[in-house]
Order: sequence, then C-alpha cells, then structure tokens
Amino acid sequence: MFFENWAFSMPNSIFSYCCNFVHDYYMHVMMFGFFIMSFISIISTFSGHSYKFNFKRNDSRGIEMILQFLVINLLILMIGPGFWLIQYQGRMFFQPEMTLKVSGHQWYWSYEYGDSDFLRFDSFIKSLDDLNVGVYRMFEVDNRCIIPVDVNLGIYCTSTDVIHSFAVPKCFLKMDALMGLLTKVTHQFPVVGVYYGQCSEICGANHSFMPIVLEITSLECWKDWVLSFF
Repeated sequence: MFFENWAFSMPNSIFSYCCNFVHDYYMHVMMFGFFIMSFISIISTFSGHSYKFNFKRNDSRGIEMILQFLVINLLILMIGPGFWLIQYQGRMFFQPEMTLKVSGHQWYWSYEYGDSDFLRFDSFIKSLDDLNVGVYRMFEVDNRCIIPVDVNLGIYCTSTDVIHSFAVPKCFLKMDALMGLLTKVTHQFPVVGVYYGQCSEICGANHSFMPIVLEITSLECWKDWVLSFF
C-alpha cells in the first residue's frame, strides 16, 4: 500500500487489515481532493482572471459552486467505508472456538486458557541479566502467551486491583481491564508471528514494566506447548 510507511504497520488480522484499508482510502480521497482544488486554483490564477469571492459576481459564483460540489462529493465518498468499518466492528463478536482470560495485576499479567486449572501462568518482564542478544529490552517476558493461528479466540480481560489496559497495537487490539468487570472481544490471528504490547493505562509506579508478548503459532505447535504443562 502506498501509505504503508506513513502511518500503520502491515496488518496481521482481519480487523487491522480493514482499518488499514479505510485509512489508505481516506488518504487517497483527501489527496485527490487537494490536487483537484490546487489545479483549479492554478488554472484560475494563470488564466488572467482575478476571482473575488463575491456573491454579486457571476464568475465567483461559478468557482464557489464547483468547490462546494467537489467537497460534497468527497464527503460522500468517505461516508461509505466509515459506516462499513463500524458495521464490521459490531459483528466481530462471533462465536469463539477458544477462550483466553487476561488478568492485570500490579505489575504483571496473568493468562488462563478456558476452564483448565493447568493452563494458568503469570507473565513478568524479563530482567536485563536474562535477556539474550537480539531480544527487545523492556518488551520481553518470561512466559509468552501462545495462541494458535486461524482460531476464533474469545479474549476476556479483567483486573485484580487498579485499572489496566491490554493493548497490542500491531493487532489493533486494546481492552480496558477493570476490577469486577469482564471486557470481551473476539479476535482471530491469521498470521504467524510474535507481537508486542504494553499496558496503556497508567496504573502505578511500575506501569511501564508490564509488557505483553503474543506468540502466534500453528495448531500443532500449540498442542505440543499445552502438553508441556502436564
């Protein structure tokens, strides 16, 4: 995409791809409108006419009508994708094939898969002494959250103390973690990879030490990882 390096990174989920598409579409429409208005201004300047926007003159009315018609049509072109994205976002809560409960603490995350008593673990930030070469500082954790690819995952987010926010920007995933409440979203990860995030709600002194690491892998590798808990 033409505006890929200007704003969002490459999408790695269906919803992030839709957001990226709408963003690029809006950018193209606005650039098209800017060039058309610039072209009209240049033509009117070098054609020997001095257009003064006055309702008493017919030539100024013509220019104003052209610009108004152009702006209205640009707004009409931008309405459709916006409504489509809102409608798609409202239909994202499809039936999950697997559930993941995320709990925020001061200052670490806990993950729980389904109703299993074995698939529960805490995820803390790695200290500088435990980091290997090529690993991101302040982003790596001791226990990554492993998720199978192409699975409708129901993510439930909550907190045990203060307000947290479970945010993975590259996946367009952001959920508020509130004590006593469950925030739910259904998400699908179609691309294998490792995605990093952080708590995006100020939650205390060590707020910046709550990284999130989602490792998307194949279903076979995920099953082998699950068997390691037993």
